[in-house]
Amino acid sequence: MRNVFSLWILAAMVQLSCFGQELTKTPASPSTADSATSSQSVTTSGLPEDPKPSDSSSKEADPAVTTTTGRTAKPAASKGSRLSYYMTETFLNPTVISAPAFRAGLLMANPPGKAPDAYPREWRQGAEAFGRNYGDAFASRVSAHTGQFLAGAMTRESPYYAPSASRRFFARSEHAIVFTFIDRSNSGRPMPALSNFIGAGAGGFVGNAYLPAGFRDVTHAGQRATIQFGSFAAANLFREFAPQIPRPLQIAISLIGR
Repeated sequence: MRNVFSLWILAAMVQLSCFGQELTKTPASPSTADSATSSQSVTTSGLPEDPKPSDSSSKEADPAVTTTTGRTAKPAASKGSRLSYYMTETFLNPTVISAPAFRAGLLMANPPGKAPDAYPREWRQGAEAFGRNYGDAFASRVSAHTGQFLAGAMTRESPYYAPSASRRFFARSEHAIVFTFIDRSNSGRPMPALSNFIGAGAGGFVGNAYLPAGFRDVTHAGQRATIQFGSFAAANLFREFAPQIPRPLQIAISLIGR
């Protein structure tokens, strides 16, 4: 995969990672379950409840609450919860360090382009090159997440993933991929996932400000944006099937791909 992982600027987030790890493991509030008296589950967003337990690590930051049937209900995203979700997903978790490092290593192992139109030596070899690629990965990550956050806030698009009600593998896979294109509004209605398109564009085009000559054009930026959008689809697939993935593997995937 070429031009894949557009990367970023590391150092300042190290102190935040341990704190973020604890935040992402905070259990959901049981207040809704305690007050529920009906045998049927309800949701605050008006959608049918999710068919999966709320303790999935793939939805660690989702403010889900357990209902009387053991399924989950998600409230509409408020300004506070949306900002908290953005900060947790972007900065306050250990992957702010590990994911860009993994991508930088992949990029150095398989630099984009071919001679004479390949990454220059200062982007391919040595600690300085690793730092450049790490900075690129970090910048792309922050730009993509920030683009998603701002676009979602303006269009009132919910930042939370809604799992499929089906138990079938292919139906769940289709749901996860389609959700990348059509997700939900704060009120639970289907709507175009504009935040994903804008976030992917931001993550792909930010590299035009600093990447080496020959990689700062619209074509390369579009390729990076396409790969970024594909990563959103992969993230939805992970969220959909995380309850069936062993916990150690969940953690490993999150550390390198989140």
